[in-house]
Amino acid sequence: MTKTVVLLLTLIGLLIAPVAIAQADDKPTIAWMKWGDSSNVALAEKAILDVLEVYGFINADERALLNDERSIEGERLNIIYGDALFDRMEANSLIDEAFDKDADVFVTFTTQMTQIVYYAIHEFLDPPKLIFTVTSGPYITGVAQSSCIKPDFVIGTVPVTNYEDIVPLLLMQDPEMKVAGAIYSPQQRASEVGVARISEIGESLGLTVVAESIFAPPDLYQAVENLADQGAEAIIIPIFTFQGLSLLLSLSYDYGLPVVFSAPQNAFRGGTIGGGFYGLYKQGVIAGNMLIGHLNGDMDISSTGIYESEDFAFAVNLDAASLQDVEISQTLLDGAAYIVENGQSAQGVTRQYPEADITLPDMPLEERRAADLEFLAGLECTPEIIAEQQAALDAAE
Repeated sequence: MTKTVVLLLTLIGLLIAPVAIAQADDKPTIAWMKWGDSSNVALAEKAILDVLEVYGFINADERALLNDERSIEGERLNIIYGDALFDRMEANSLIDEAFDKDADVFVTFTTQMTQIVYYAIHEFLDPPKLIFTVTSGPYITGVAQSSCIKPDFVIGTVPVTNYEDIVPLLLMQDPEMKVAGAIYSPQQRASEVGVARISEIGESLGLTVVAESIFAPPDLYQAVENLADQGAEAIIIPIFTFQGLSLLLSLSYDYGLPVVFSAPQNAFRGGTIGGGFYGLYKQGVIAGNMLIGHLNGDMDISSTGIYESEDFAFAVNLDAASLQDVEISQTLLDGAAYIVENGQSAQGVTRQYPEADITLPDMPLEERRAADLEFLAGLECTPEIIAEQQAALDAAE
């Protein structure tokens, strides 16, 4: 072999080597996008991190950084940790940062953050994948039409809120109740839909529901006063995110009005009664399995359906009831998933993680993977399912 040929092969090797190294070092980048902190989000976050850790995508040190809400450049995964702090401009800044760092997947928490991210990426020719959780309104916000009629890059988990189960809690507390007040935000579509449904169900039960809208926390002063003037005997809150919880609770003490939230965990935040979807840790686990399935190439997001669940429970806060001078009915006490008294729950539920079962089952990794893949396979969008859902959408229109 001539010196010229040897030199040429050496140069080719030097040119190829950096490419091979770059490919070996190439790691998926996940944009972790929160609208803000809440116990709902905390449950789902813990679940997804549990799944990533048990599958070896993050180690204990990386998990500790993520628990502290810090981004990581991990051994197997990069995660850009972002919290919008309930601010739309901050959310847009986080998305721009994710674009700059070539995020492969957006993991979003809550309807608000999911909607913002979706409309930021949906017109891309090859958009990043979007995996959402703690997201009750993907269908009414345009992110998807149904579980299987959706963009190819979208998947997630939906906690279904059945107001048919929540509104009767008012009458379980006081069978003689005639008027209930509702507070909602016209800025959040899910809350508008929720208050309309609450009014319909209330009417069917012989209960008049009067509603007040708010745009910012200070509006609560007038809203609660108006509801009290209209004879409201309790306040019910549909699903929506707002920052005036402490103010609302303080006003409820002043007016002696129990507050029913459409989520059990809000009983731990000071609501008198919280009823609704109960299983957000489980939803986070499933979203984590979807992420693992995508990263391992075991799952096609385009042909896998959005997971929906209707698990229902309610909880009671005796501390709030005492401040409102309200006596909780025995019927509610007997049926509650947990009761908060003196700031604690005898059922082992905590304020940060307000559900009872928040750990992964202990099993060998291969057995876990087989079970998880079997579950995801059950979400396949077959032609028959797609046709059935499209027919339902056409009929609804």
